[in-house]
Amino acid sequence: MEQLIIKIKHGGLGDHLFYSHIPRIAKESGKYYKIFISNKSDFRKEDQKELIWKLNPYVDGFTDLDGKSIDNIEIKEGENANLLDKIMLGFELDDGKRFHEPELYYKPKIIKELVGKTLYDPNYLSNAGFVNGPKVQKYFKKNKIKIDYQLAIRGKHVIPVFDFGEFIKCGPIYDFIDIIYSVKNLYCLV
Repeated sequence: MEQLIIKIKHGGLGDHLFYSHIPRIAKESGKYYKIFISNKSDFRKEDQKELIWKLNPYVDGFTDLDGKSIDNIEIKEGENANLLDKIMLGFELDDGKRFHEPELYYKPKIIKELVGKTLYDPNYLSNAGFVNGPKVQKYFKKNKIKIDYQLAIRGKHVIPVFDFGEFIKCGPIYDFIDIIYSVKNLYCLV
């Protein structure tokens, strides 16, 4: 048996989540006895590092050694696999399953005041296209969607609406997870 060192080249939350199933599959395969995450990975936020990797019971720790990363993933039309499957196969692992999902081991907490409520997150990072506040509000009105809460504005990339109950502040990623776990509906941008 060997050890596996995983290196994630891009620091986005999704970029790390794409690899989050690999430690479990690697250990269950019997091929690897220890799984490490390379400190040479791109980590944008410490709370995301903790959420995805430190809470993962299949990760044995972090190392300053370089690791393996999967590049140039291509999914062909009609192929019976998703991006996470292709990453698994790139590590020469195969649990026989397809359409894997990211794996998180954080247990969210219910926020009683948010149960049954509708939340709109006006913040985005990626290009939101030809969307603006009036278009978003028109969509909500047309579809009879009442926004109870709007997440507080965090930066310059934002498309707020003006017809909502109240703002809700969100700190570390755990707060966001607890919030989305608690609400009935979440509307967000890209």
